[in-house]
Amino acid sequence: MRNDSINLSKNEMIMVMHDQEQEIEKLKAQVSELQAKLDNYEIKISNVGSLAEASAQINDLFVAAQATVDTYIENVKKQEARSEEALAEVERQSNEIIAEAEAVAQKRLEAADAEIEEKWAVIESRLLVMYDSHKGLKELVESGIFTIPGAK
Repeated sequence: MRNDSINLSKNEMIMVMHDQEQEIEKLKAQVSELQAKLDNYEIKISNVGSLAEASAQINDLFVAAQATVDTYIENVKKQEARSEEALAEVERQSNEIIAEAEAVAQKRLEAADAEIEEKWAVIESRLLVMYDSHKGLKELVESGIFTIPGAK
């Protein structure tokens, strides 16, 4: 090629140089374009790494959230069990109190019945004494118009 360039004229040489310059510019543009694509791929690869990291972080976040939910549910179940135990204890105590109150009420009823029986016996004996002491009352009873319980 060197021998060919010696035989070229100055104008031809300039034209060859100009063509080479254009070729060089075209190649530089291609290099720039390829470099931009390479940079874009590097960014994408970098973003893929970032996305993978973000995905791992989100996954870690979900794992932590699930653990928190599991702990919360476990605590709610424990609280529910404690509440049920407390309710059962309150029911047991209330049943004891009711049973005691019923026993006391029954004793009081029995005592009141006994007191009524005693008072009735006193009233009955007084009526009999009154009956025996009043001649007119005795005649009314004997005639059947008036009766006194317990009288013979």
